[in-house]
Amino acid sequence: MKIFLRNLKNSDIDILLKTENDESLWNYSIQDKPFSEAMLKNYIMNASIQNIFEAKQKRFVISSFKNNILGFIDLFDYEPSKNKAYVGIVVLDKYRKKGIGHDSIKLLELYCINDVGINKLCALIESNNIKSIKLFEKSGFVRKHNKIYEKEY
Repeated sequence: MKIFLRNLKNSDIDILLKTENDESLWNYSIQDKPFSEAMLKNYIMNASIQNIFEAKQKRFVISSFKNNILGFIDLFDYEPSKNKAYVGIVVLDKYRKKGIGHDSIKLLELYCINDVGINKLCALIESNNIKSIKLFEKSGFVRKHNKIYEKEY
């Protein structure tokens, strides 16, 4: 499946809200409370006018020409002085095990290198998240610390 990354838009709110507030995903992230619809609408509005240099984060929708939303991938904790950022990804259940996560990371890497100048990506992955560990290792990330996986370009 040919995929691409695109910016968030208002019509994504329902799936974004459902994904962000899926408590089963919180076991694999730093999130510990739900987001309101108003908070996410505000985030989408700000994301449309702020760039990664201002916001220190950037979220993309993983999309295809056949399916509008396959998942989400984001950069966060961007440190311009170190040309480094963290990456997070969630592929919606029905699109998993199709290579979409791996392809999304590759597209995000191209954005980082060509558009932002990021030369180091990190992922914070809990040891019980075997699927994410396999995904990031397949994508060339190496475990550097307890839960930190890194890839330098």
